Amino acid sequence: MWEKKIVEIRDNVKKSLEDLSYVELNQKPSKEEWSIAQIVLHLAGAETRFLTLALESAKRPSGRSGTDVDLSVFDDPSQKLKAPIEPPSSQQSKEDLLKSLDDSRSLTTQFLENYSKEKLKHQSMNHHRFGEMPIWQVLELLGKHEQRHLQQIENVKRRIR
Repeated sequence: MWEKKIVEIRDNVKKSLEDLSYVELNQKPSKEEWSIAQIVLHLAGAETRFLTLALESAKRPSGRSGTDVDLSVFDDPSQKLKAPIEPPSSQQSKEDLLKSLDDSRSLTTQFLENYSKEKLKHQSMNHHRFGEMPIWQVLELLGKHEQRHLQQIENVKRRIR
C-alpha cells in the first residue's frame, strides 16, 4: 500500500513547487520557521537517513521482527516535532531542490527493487524517535512524514503570498 502512496505524495510535493518563484521558495514565513526550500531539503535528507538505515538493517542477519510503531504523530500538524537535523538556510533553486528529491528517492527505489515485505518480515531497524520497528514500515514512515510536510508547504505558500 505505502509503496504506491509514497510515489503519489512525492508527485504532489513536486507539483506544489511548480508555480513558485526563486524568492517564494526561499522566503521564510517568519524568522523561526522554515522556507519551502528548507522543507524540501529536510524531506530529501530525512528520506536519505530513513532509507540508509533501512538498507543497512536489511543487510544484517534476521533477528527480531519488531512490532509496528504508532506513526499517528505525523497526522496531527498541531503537534510540533523537533527535527534532529536543521536543513541549511542557503538559497536554493527549484532545479536543485528537485534534484535533491530525485537523489533521495533513488535510495527508496533501490530498497523496493531489492526487498519485499515478505523478505523483511523478520527484520527490524532502530529509529531514533520510534525505537525498534519493522524495516518495511519505513515506507509508511516516509509517506506520513512527507504528507505532513506537504501540508506545511501549502501552509507556507498561503502565508507568503
